[in-house]
Amino acid sequence: MKTLYVSDLDGTLLDRQARLSVQSETIIRRCIEEGMLFTVATARSQSAIGYLQQLGVRIPSIHLNGVLLYDYSRRQYIDCVPMDIATSLEIIRILKDFDRMSFVYKFDSDCGINVEFERLSNEVERNFFEARKNQDYKSFRQTPEITVSEEDKVIYFTMVDAYERLQPIYTEIQKLSGAKATLYSDNYSSMYFLEVFSSAATKAAGVLKLKKMLGADRIVAFGDNLNDLEMMKIADCGIAVGDAVESVRQQADAVIGRSYEDGVALYLMHNS
Repeated sequence: MKTLYVSDLDGTLLDRQARLSVQSETIIRRCIEEGMLFTVATARSQSAIGYLQQLGVRIPSIHLNGVLLYDYSRRQYIDCVPMDIATSLEIIRILKDFDRMSFVYKFDSDCGINVEFERLSNEVERNFFEARKNQDYKSFRQTPEITVSEEDKVIYFTMVDAYERLQPIYTEIQKLSGAKATLYSDNYSSMYFLEVFSSAATKAAGVLKLKKMLGADRIVAFGDNLNDLEMMKIADCGIAVGDAVESVRQQADAVIGRSYEDGVALYLMHNS
């Protein structure tokens, strides 16, 4: 039986400092070299690529919560699920109504990502920008006003703030038929992420797409946060790390060791 193993990154495979431990790297690289179908499904885009290199991932990975499939061997995105322009414009209107702007990701014809933002609202967003501005995006820049045209492929909105600031925006965006929003706690601060993308793109949809592409028979998925729940539910076995949020642990088929104790890697070593 051919099994596809898919793990979230932050809070699941990575420790509390967003590091991949030497033990996890060694174990997972060995599993992949022995033929395991292992990959990651993450809210990250370009910032995930270094971890793919560390792990030696050979099959496509799922980025931006299912919006993109990335083929590390070819160093390019091989699938993209953009929003329609009407939905993109409506999201921008809602953000302006709440006096809140976002990082806006656009996918171009050369399979690259351009990120735009009007302003940085807090220290966490400033850190988010500083950590990513020199990565392999086509551009990551501040602009006086976010605009969207028919030629743009808008794929993602990301913002970081206090829960009480983001929750009303989340509620409004959830009313849109063409968009899906996820609101979950940041693993590295007291803030929350609000991320918005096409309703046709989720981690779960990305995993099912990858399962079909690879001809896998079953799925084992690892997660820790609310944006992992759908992926874990469609898996044949949905596994939470020991330090996952409580609702994720309650809904998981199994709970393993904590993220900073190599929980995923040790499970793979003993159960593959």
